[in-house]
Amino acid sequence: MIYLILSIFFTTALVLIFKMFELYKVNNFQAIVFNYITAGLISFLVVGESIDVKQIASEQWFPSTLLIGSLFITLFNVIAFSAQKVGIAITSVATKISLCIPVLFGYFYFNDSMNSFKVVGILLALLSVYFTAKKEEKRKTINPLLFSVPIILFFGSGVLDIVLIYSLETYDLVEQGLELKFSSVLFSIAGLIGLPILIFRHFTVEKIKLRNIIAGVSLGIPNVMSIVFFLKCLNYYPESTFVFPINNVGIVAASAILASLLFKERLSKTNWIGIGIAITSILLISIS
Repeated sequence: MIYLILSIFFTTALVLIFKMFELYKVNNFQAIVFNYITAGLISFLVVGESIDVKQIASEQWFPSTLLIGSLFITLFNVIAFSAQKVGIAITSVATKISLCIPVLFGYFYFNDSMNSFKVVGILLALLSVYFTAKKEEKRKTINPLLFSVPIILFFGSGVLDIVLIYSLETYDLVEQGLELKFSSVLFSIAGLIGLPILIFRHFTVEKIKLRNIIAGVSLGIPNVMSIVFFLKCLNYYPESTFVFPINNVGIVAASAILASLLFKERLSKTNWIGIGIAITSILLISIS
């Protein structure tokens, strides 16, 4: 159970750290790039293998890491923006409720079974995104960009999950014990994609600052830990149907509670209803 608790803790910490970035005026992009560089280095140390670029590039699964790495750094920037401008709880719901998208993919591509629990869970997932993203403002005009961010995050996270699941299934990475090495490559590629952009921005937009590097390192450590402990959960508990619902529900609940306690984040009754629907959806999809 300790692995599951630590997985929930470190994953929730990622969104909370993004909120701290806003308070301390950290440049999101700079910090995210250094986060992935840090995560890649730490991951390879955990794997305990020397970095052989030629050998990694020759792996069958290497092309998919290029796509996933691109999605990693893109979505992390969206998550940072969402946590700071839309809210921590809503951001967590949008990312975790997206599990309904790979469920649909599994049905159409892998011929997975579909039953009433999954159907109701998927419908509730879509409904929860609307309720958690809805802002009850006194003003008549609502910024459409802020309303659309959780929806973009929902579909983007779903696409990322599909590519990850496809890669794990197609190349038998878990059976071969390569899932952590695969994650190491993903982190490294995300960092390498962002690095030239970061250097270009350093000379044209904003110079790299020490506080952004420190912030990136502080983000990279829990980023790796969230993956490590989640993989340990999957290895410890044979039934992933136990791990996924508890992990996702725990993250959604912890994010909502901590956002309220630490950052005085106000959620409307409609938003709380959305969180409740999201938790119900996660449970229904998982137990199906």
